[in-house]
Amino acid sequence: MRLAAIDIGSNAVRLLVSDANISKKRGLYFKNVKLYRLPVRLGIDAFTTGVISAHTAEKLSKSMQAFQTIMDVYDVEDYRVYATSAMRETSNAKDIIKRVKKESGIDIQIIDGDFEAQVILASSLREHSWIDKRFSHLYVDVGGGSTEISLIDKSGVLIAKSFKTGTVRLLENKVVDSTWQEMGEWITNNITAELPLSVIGSGGNINRIFKNSNNAYGHPLTYEYLKAEYDKLAGMDIEDRIILEDLNQDRADVIVYALKIFLFVMEKADIHQVLVPKIGLVDGMVYNLYQEKTKNNPPPPEKEKKKKVK
Repeated sequence: MRLAAIDIGSNAVRLLVSDANISKKRGLYFKNVKLYRLPVRLGIDAFTTGVISAHTAEKLSKSMQAFQTIMDVYDVEDYRVYATSAMRETSNAKDIIKRVKKESGIDIQIIDGDFEAQVILASSLREHSWIDKRFSHLYVDVGGGSTEISLIDKSGVLIAKSFKTGTVRLLENKVVDSTWQEMGEWITNNITAELPLSVIGSGGNINRIFKNSNNAYGHPLTYEYLKAEYDKLAGMDIEDRIILEDLNQDRADVIVYALKIFLFVMEKADIHQVLVPKIGLVDGMVYNLYQEKTKNNPPPPEKEKKKKVK
């Protein structure tokens, strides 16, 4: 079954095309066919003026038209489209949604931060065998407009909260001190140091940091490594980050803010490593969409039969 998901974020819009498969050995698994990312940057308008400009609205509409064409070419059976922080705070969101529907045929659903975290986490513990399910973990998703923090274990989400400390919001100097204080107090009051084994990091910036680390998949990034990367990148101007670190413009100007958020959370929670399973909103959307369409739980993988020793 070929499915797709579109995440309309504050920094970029993403389209994931994915195949849902069931095998006797693995049970349900998803094979990602293609991920597309376009730097529309709705948050620049949303967090400064509260209104999406005509220029940005046109970029979003054209992006959705392109995504619709791509989904047609890939023979996508069904898809979902969610918009997050920037669209939540835009006064002309309804007009933009109507325009996108008229020009591309795509329906956009605006979701809140709590629901966003639930969707992202829909398949995270199930998919990644190297996440130790005996312990709780602090899931941290850093986006352009907000940061979602959730304490999770094998049963699901224990407690979660969304904070307006996204990278684009920080870039535009729209995060007040009281928001940092609120986030720090929430972590201190709700997360005990001995409970979470590690931070599970999500978002394009931490994925890029992990890629540059050359760590093997499943191996954590340490606090010391993230701090060293923060110091290095903060000491560069945008041009040097683009040239020396091979970053795109829309990544180079926000990656330091993402590291600042992760370091802040780790310090407050007294956690010293980050696992990066490379999951995001679109992955959870595809998983939930599959569950909606099948309306049942997928069969578990078959247990390997032990070979008889002669």
